Amino acid sequence: MLISRVLIGTSLLAGIAALAASSGCSGSSSSGFADSGLGGGDTGLLFDGSHLTDGATGKSDGTMIMLGGPDAHVEASISHEGGFNDAVVKIDGKTCTEDAASGPGPDQHTCIIYSPSGTGDDNNECDGHHDPPSPFPSNGMYGNGFDDNCNGLVDEGCSCANVAVGTTKPCYLVPATQTENGLPVGWCASNSKGTVVCTQQGEGSPVWNGVCRGAQPPYADDVCAPGDFNCDGKAENPTGESCACAPVAAITCPTAPVVTVPYPPVSALPLEINAASWFSDPSQVAMATGWTWSLTGGDCDNILPFPTFGIYSSADGSGAPLGTLYTTLGGMGGMPGKEHGLVASAPAVESAVWPAFSLSGDYVMDAQWTLNGKQYECSVQIQVRAPGLRAEGCWSTEGQDDDLDLHMAKVDGFTSCSTSHAWSDLACESSNEDCYWAECSTASPGGPPDWGYMPGPASDCTGWGSQSSGASCSNPRLDRDANGVSGQCSPMASNPNAPGTSVATTFCGPENINVDAPANGDVFAVGLRFYGRDGHATTNALSHVNIYCDGARVLSAGYDPTTPGAVYPQLVTPGQDSAGDMWKVALVTTSVTGGVLSCNVTPTQSTTPDATRDGSTAYCVDNASLQGATSQEYLTAGGGVPATANSLCYH
Repeated sequence: MLISRVLIGTSLLAGIAALAASSGCSGSSSSGFADSGLGGGDTGLLFDGSHLTDGATGKSDGTMIMLGGPDAHVEASISHEGGFNDAVVKIDGKTCTEDAASGPGPDQHTCIIYSPSGTGDDNNECDGHHDPPSPFPSNGMYGNGFDDNCNGLVDEGCSCANVAVGTTKPCYLVPATQTENGLPVGWCASNSKGTVVCTQQGEGSPVWNGVCRGAQPPYADDVCAPGDFNCDGKAENPTGESCACAPVAAITCPTAPVVTVPYPPVSALPLEINAASWFSDPSQVAMATGWTWSLTGGDCDNILPFPTFGIYSSADGSGAPLGTLYTTLGGMGGMPGKEHGLVASAPAVESAVWPAFSLSGDYVMDAQWTLNGKQYECSVQIQVRAPGLRAEGCWSTEGQDDDLDLHMAKVDGFTSCSTSHAWSDLACESSNEDCYWAECSTASPGGPPDWGYMPGPASDCTGWGSQSSGASCSNPRLDRDANGVSGQCSPMASNPNAPGTSVATTFCGPENINVDAPANGDVFAVGLRFYGRDGHATTNALSHVNIYCDGARVLSAGYDPTTPGAVYPQLVTPGQDSAGDMWKVALVTTSVTGGVLSCNVTPTQSTTPDATRDGSTAYCVDNASLQGATSQEYLTAGGGVPATANSLCYH
């Protein structure tokens, strides 16, 4: 998905040019990258020429905006009512005759107005008074999945006690007023959609964290280009002009998300993001200067020392990625955010870049450049999709000599291997139920577990950023054993594609378990074990686990630095394969209908929480000294197949 805005000089236009972007609706000054909220979902329209006045203060920011062509010179002002991206363009005059598309659409952008005096509406997104019509569910106190108060967050603070912590749900960065049949329309139907996560902070009640990952807000007004960009149910109906006589915009950002795969070929990266296609006059591309590209990613990219993706200036991704690490991207309301990502600037990059990815998930790539004295910006959502079931684990102390291990056990169909179903039963070798470091990497002595799946071609798992090796992809497989003990990776290593021939060049990446083609009705248990620690006194390893189904995030649980206070579970005590803390994460059941995979993910909860490790019933961290040695080995206390996710937990 791509959106655009215009900046003149060093002033960020939060009106027509960045109307109600993630920095809010005020015409605040922006003289630096962090202040601009780059990568944070800024939105707006592309104009040039007429004077812009701040409608709330009456102050001019000294910039000029043009609506239409040279003959459409009109005055414009900005209304700040409604907060985030609820600005309204007010036009003093028109030069074009209205056409059939003129006039407002049926789905107006109407926001909940915060009223501290107690009069009028309120800022409550959770009360059920703003639910859209069917078929989108009416969730009452749990929030409706829309940004009803237009602050760039969805259902923030609303209860999610009806689902397990870590569960995700669809969300949209539009208010419920901009829906038809319960769903957004126009450009927003796909571009404003993301996922929001249920989180819990200690003993507090579980709530939605409000971050609609992968979504972008609508344009504040339409442009005279095919499509309904302000998502009001009517295409090409800008309030400032008639599209009957409007010229074509100089820059037109494409609107469709880009879909690619992880582990692309190293020397021929397949995904090119080329801004030349955004220019109506291709000869203008050579005149553009000051190119700056940013790329932000997923949950583990915010936790690990460096992101798991890269930016290149050509299709040859064999060298080191370009750019500088930023940790304050994605800010809201002009405040710096907490997203981590890469920022690469000219002359290292120009009008085209080639991104590379090693993990599934949703990413946002942003471009800024200057043309004829004006600064432009477009952003695109990149959906990295891999087939099958994926689980990834990461932790805050990787590179500091902490070694955690991700486990995925196939819990059905193993009646002859062992009388007790176990996380790690080394006697079973290739028939092992558990995919983990000792039995699931291509370098394992016994080879990967035999779960009855056909291996995939090597091209599916041995490209950029992958640590797999061999002639084909085992299925299942552990992509990398992120062993932090004795300095096996360096927090200074920034290249995910480095061969790792020495500690200094070994990238601290997540552990990533892949099942390319699970069958209908297969059941898997996912866990994360604190294997070892070497030579430091850190009290806990804050950990996070994502689960993806055909590349779409279906679980995001654990520590997340972008959500203040969410610091559980805590893995405190190491103990190899039998004694350390083990987070029992979730139970996953796969369904295949007509060749389409879906996943039912149920996070594991405890009955009697351990205040040190669990924080609340939302998580389950078992420990051999507390729950007995079998808690680190058997899937259930009785050694049987877990009937529910909670049966994985011993307390």
